[in-house]
Amino acid sequence: GLATDVDVKITDISGKLVYGTKAFGGQAIWDGKNLGGQKVKTGVYLIFCTDESGENTKVLKLLIIN
Repeated sequence: GLATDVDVKITDISGKLVYGTKAFGGQAIWDGKNLGGQKVKTGVYLIFCTDESGENTKVLKLLIIN
């Protein structure tokens, strides 16, 4: 689980922001759609989880296959 009130940003491998949300209660949910509501393409995506202070960031990789 995530810490409470973590900012979550998902980018494609080139760094373009695909989705952003806040993890309330230690959980963030992404439906695989971009900010425009379209299903993202097959590829590697980076998930950045940053605490409220901005001091701690965790980066995860996610592979989407459609």
